[in-house]
Amino acid sequence: MKDDMRKIGVVICNYNKRDYVLNCIASMLKQSVEADIYVVDNASADGSAEAVRQKYGQQVTLIENKDNLGGSGGFNTGLRRVLQEDYTYIMLMDNDVVADVDAVKHLYEFLEEHPDVGMAGSKVYYMDDPDKIWGYGADIDFEKYVQKDKYKNWTDSPEIPEISYCEYVAACSLMARTDAIRKVGIMPEENFIYWDDMEWGYRFNRAGYKVCVYGKSKVWHKGGGSNAVNTFSNYYMLRNRILFFKKVLPAEKREHFADLILDYLFRMIYSCHLKGEDNIVKSVMYAFDDAVHGVTGKAEDRKILPRGRNAVRIAQAIGEAANVLVRFNGDHEGLGNIIRNIKKNKPDVQIGIAVESGSGADPDSMAEQYPDCRIETVFRPEKYGSHMIMCEHIFKITPDMPRDVYVDSYCNIIFTDDDFTYASGFEQTKELFTICRKDLLLASFET
Repeated sequence: MKDDMRKIGVVICNYNKRDYVLNCIASMLKQSVEADIYVVDNASADGSAEAVRQKYGQQVTLIENKDNLGGSGGFNTGLRRVLQEDYTYIMLMDNDVVADVDAVKHLYEFLEEHPDVGMAGSKVYYMDDPDKIWGYGADIDFEKYVQKDKYKNWTDSPEIPEISYCEYVAACSLMARTDAIRKVGIMPEENFIYWDDMEWGYRFNRAGYKVCVYGKSKVWHKGGGSNAVNTFSNYYMLRNRILFFKKVLPAEKREHFADLILDYLFRMIYSCHLKGEDNIVKSVMYAFDDAVHGVTGKAEDRKILPRGRNAVRIAQAIGEAANVLVRFNGDHEGLGNIIRNIKKNKPDVQIGIAVESGSGADPDSMAEQYPDCRIETVFRPEKYGSHMIMCEHIFKITPDMPRDVYVDSYCNIIFTDDDFTYASGFEQTKELFTICRKDLLLASFET
């Protein structure tokens, strides 16, 4: 039975990350305010549950699922248990998060002082790049049908507001009012993982509660998307994105949605084929088919496939050059992805960033954001051994644009004659792809 003085119940969801979840628990036990900790293990095969039991059995409540229920199912297992108690607030934590000693305290005090806020998230940093922001809340764009992260890949600075109101916060570290959860409901378990916290935050907002990030609460998150060995995230992110908008869009928006989601899907397919990542192509088509037919929950094993390990094309484009100049287009998240990709595959290459007057960025601010890079105010590729021009997407490069090296925020790149020949067939092939699938997608909406 919990201490009656404790107002906070913490739910940590774990699957096959024994060492990470032990570190997460350790950081929660060091918090400056007391909270009861519940660890939900999703049938891990790496000894996680036994390790938690042996090391922290007297300090946490361990709940063991018989099957892997995913992030939403695992959290919901904990939520159902914690909702049986009389906590004022419930906090959710991913297993691969380490929290600052005051992280829980700050969220608790913020919610106490802001009764109109139903859910507050922490400022989340990359564990492997501890001054860079992994997550600071996000909105849902109902014109492009995507999530729009705030300040992702920014170096932390006073420019970033302490409070950021938003559509949703990541479930890797959030605190919500128990009475709000009782009103809104628990997470959408059918998702298994991804877009579950997005839909949950959306539902909080629609129920009249504000959702925000409070920057004084700080945590560090390992994450795994950039080092993915399979198509897990490719499948679930696309399937659940489509399913979310199918739930919430009014009839007059559906055709516009179909056009844009099919454009996005085909760009992914065309890009992945260029990179030799045909297993991603297969998985996202499985995801599309399942979304159309209302298939939810855990995917069949055959739909999650190994990722390729082909040569990285950005490294190929740089070649043996000692330095590379990137022409910035105003997309901080994309630039952060490109820089990390370069550093991962070409760690000794010096990076320059061309911040021109039309980029919408201030060179001094950029110098603070990217202290390891040289900031140029004019794009002069002749000063560098290699260069690349940021663009919205490589297949939006039109024939009238000069042949050059183009890279987008997904780290897709075109730079050879064969690349440009391949790109020239994009629009015509996309038109046929859309014709074959648009009516199928529209017919899948509930009337």
